[in-house]
Amino acid sequence: MSEADLKPSIVAAYKRLLGPLVRILIRNSVSFPEFSEIAKEVFVEVATKDLTETDKNKAEGRVAILTGLTRSEVSRVQEESRSRKDYESQLNLVLRVLTGWHTDPDFTGPYGLPLEVPFESIDTRSFSELIRRYTDATPTRALLDELIRLEVVSESANGRIKVLTRTYFPKRDSPESLDRLGRVVCDFVGTIDFNRAEPDTEKRLFERRVSADAGLRESDVPLFHAYLRERGQFLLEELDDWISKRTPLEEHEKATSVQTGVGVYHYFESDN
Repeated sequence: MSEADLKPSIVAAYKRLLGPLVRILIRNSVSFPEFSEIAKEVFVEVATKDLTETDKNKAEGRVAILTGLTRSEVSRVQEESRSRKDYESQLNLVLRVLTGWHTDPDFTGPYGLPLEVPFESIDTRSFSELIRRYTDATPTRALLDELIRLEVVSESANGRIKVLTRTYFPKRDSPESLDRLGRVVCDFVGTIDFNRAEPDTEKRLFERRVSADAGLRESDVPLFHAYLRERGQFLLEELDDWISKRTPLEEHEKATSVQTGVGVYHYFESDN
């Protein structure tokens, strides 16, 4: 099937995909002109990354052809993109700290339970050492204050620090919740796109769905929700433990490491 034959299907798929995303934009007062500028930037960015070595010698003209924008528009978008500093959330940093606290043998006790630790200590079991191992964040005290604000850790009167959760879900209106939205949707769509393009079924990434063919009784939904939360969390923690038990990367291996993971989600079908 040719690209021209696929175009109506692609447009229909993107219309469905954009429904919930546009709803989020409208709810947060992002207008169509603002969205249009974002779309232009992404078109230019993706087209630029996909250029061959030959094309890079005439990049601006080639990107204009691929995106349908004028050369002057491509130049403007690229210049504005270079001059703007994108927002950096604390989401990944928080997740790295929580993973380390729940999987590192130095920070877990009997039955794998995370230990309460002092802020500083002469041995390896301290909050400062945990931060040093799993982040490049400084200063440590400022990060602790942020984790307390996010309600993922608490500090007792005697100065010992306790982790309160293994999974961090940002509050609805926080910048971190929108960062999570972007990362989760991007990863999932990337998996679907990779599998569409990969002809070898053995090399395709794992992606499955299970659904109630005729639907569920409304009274069964809370039961399914509770069951999924229990079993899904167990699966993710088991996978997290497996990953954490791999031999730590040597410094020279980090440049070639692969960022990978697994996501599980519960959905309800809607009109969008």
